[in-house]
Amino acid sequence: MVRPKVFGGGTPRGGYLGLMHRVRATIERYVPLDDEAWARIEPMWTLKQHERGELVTAAGSVETRFGIMEEGVHRIFFEHDGQDHSLGFSYDGSWTGVYDSFVTGRPARIQLLSMTPSAAWWIDRADLLRAYVEVPGMERFGRLILEEVLVGRAQREIEMLSLSAEERYRRFMDRSAHLLQLVPQKDIASYLGMTPETFSRLRARVR
Repeated sequence: MVRPKVFGGGTPRGGYLGLMHRVRATIERYVPLDDEAWARIEPMWTLKQHERGELVTAAGSVETRFGIMEEGVHRIFFEHDGQDHSLGFSYDGSWTGVYDSFVTGRPARIQLLSMTPSAAWWIDRADLLRAYVEVPGMERFGRLILEEVLVGRAQREIEMLSLSAEERYRRFMDRSAHLLQLVPQKDIASYLGMTPETFSRLRARVR
């Protein structure tokens, strides 16, 4: 196995140095990989550790990497009229990065913040595009990821427009209750489209 590059200092907290099971398992949720294909893809990924509060991708920069979370939580947000608005959270093998900027090559308006000490596996855009050409199935992988992003955004828009605050809260708790221990309530409230006060009342009342 290729020993992965590690940036950010120290031995990773999860003891996963030299292991890339998370990356392969995540890709194989979408397309099968034989050992030959994996041997070509594996060296393209880099492990990067991020400190709590680190701005992983800043507004105005161009996102050149696409990531898979190994541990910790990233928050996706944008700033408008002096306030920031949470768009989503990445954790536990989910995708991370500012996908719009990654795809278009344009400066990002959306930002990415490490909410906890975190680590992610990153692949550069040039390497991913090369994998699409050289590795059977990887181009389909890219198409399926794009479809997942589009469907996820459409579903979120429907929920924001059609569900009550309590219904949005209940759905969040069903999917991601553990984030309450890792992310400030105000950021979760922003993601759910409600004030921190409304979120606090719902948390006290809904069990």
